[in-house]
Amino acid sequence: MGIGRRVDQVVGGLSRLLHGVRGAQHNTVDELEKRYLDLSPGELFPAPPHLPDVRRHRSLLWHALRTMTLSWTSTHQILSPGYRRRHEGDYARNLQVKARWLRPRRARQTAALVYVHGWLEPGSWAEEAVLFPRWTRALGVDILHVALPFHGPRNPPGALFSGEYFWSGDLVRSVEAVRQAVHDVRSAVAWLRAEGYGEVGVTGLSLGGAVTMVLACLVPPPDYIVPLIAHLEISHAVEHAPILWRMKQDLDRWGVDAARRRVLFDRLGLAKLRPVLAPERQLWVQAREDVYIDAAVAAKQWVRWGRPPILWLKGGHMTFGMELDAITARMASFRATLSRP
Repeated sequence: MGIGRRVDQVVGGLSRLLHGVRGAQHNTVDELEKRYLDLSPGELFPAPPHLPDVRRHRSLLWHALRTMTLSWTSTHQILSPGYRRRHEGDYARNLQVKARWLRPRRARQTAALVYVHGWLEPGSWAEEAVLFPRWTRALGVDILHVALPFHGPRNPPGALFSGEYFWSGDLVRSVEAVRQAVHDVRSAVAWLRAEGYGEVGVTGLSLGGAVTMVLACLVPPPDYIVPLIAHLEISHAVEHAPILWRMKQDLDRWGVDAARRRVLFDRLGLAKLRPVLAPERQLWVQAREDVYIDAAVAAKQWVRWGRPPILWLKGGHMTFGMELDAITARMASFRATLSRP
């Protein structure tokens, strides 16, 4: 067993301390079956309207770091009338989208890269300190880091930790979180295009990588995508990823066994999505020892998606940071191929 797999298992075990305090409070399986299953991609993920008002907040560090915070009111529309009351009431803080816009060079670049973080991340400090400086130098892009629903500055006051309300046995809330994440990132891509960027790519890690993959299946897609250790096989992750044990346990408690879970996630249709973005405009990064995003499952989706360029990392989910140089170099060479005539 490699060190990557060992680290993933340890973190998966520690997640029981985080998620063990309480489980989901709302059994919404029946509402999920009524409103969300067997929809077309366009119905599940309708295109967002133009953003009328994006607010820009410059801190005292703007002149030194060339970083500002953007905010706007999410235009995402809820499918469930019952859940809408919670969405607009208890979760009102989640309605305000937050994003960090990094423009390290005084002149705006011609290309931008949208980054979508992973589950449970509380903020963008680590990426801004370690990851984004590498990418802005190596790729020659400005970066927009979008906060996922129920994370960081969008985390409602009642949540015990960042991301608690995203993945849980409350399936309507979880699916709406995915829908809103996709919607808000698509809004960000469209806004960057309206700002004058000639090329806009999207990358994301884990949950953010799954969101990135969904964008490749919707019209219009980004110019390219780089999903980092991700796949769209939610059913497999729920059954086998140790970090999702609480979600599985709550569904079991409500009588939603493994067979019914497979049917629900199959009819939700994320695993059936197919890209409208050409394989040569996708760069996949996967980890061979990943405990959460099974490499064999990711490889099957990779084949179905036309075998895009792929970088296989030696380690696991939680050790990907040890290979940032290799990831950055591969992203740079990938973008160079896109610019060739």
